[in-house]
Amino acid sequence: MPEIKSQLELSIDEEAVDYAREEGGVLTIRPSPRHGCCGGRVELAVASTESPADLEAYVETERQGLTVYVHRGFVSLNNAPLHVGLDRLWLWSALYVEAASQM
Repeated sequence: MPEIKSQLELSIDEEAVDYAREEGGVLTIRPSPRHGCCGGRVELAVASTESPADLEAYVETERQGLTVYVHRGFVSLNNAPLHVGLDRLWLWSALYVEAASQM
């Protein structure tokens, strides 16, 4: 049987890279459950600067000088890209993930 290789298309804005470097040089993309008002659940991708507790559930890579952990559920076989950016509002900053498929 041929081996199926998963590919990770990931881009990170320079602002997000700088922010993650200031916070220790780690970027983790993990699922976060969201529940609908009438039932149902979806796993959205969120980004943080903490290392994951369960490293087995993540693919580790290095991008732009950061150690990046991506939950295996987001490592796509169909090349769906992930993009990490940074929102800023006055003193508040938050990482975000765009274009992540549902798990």
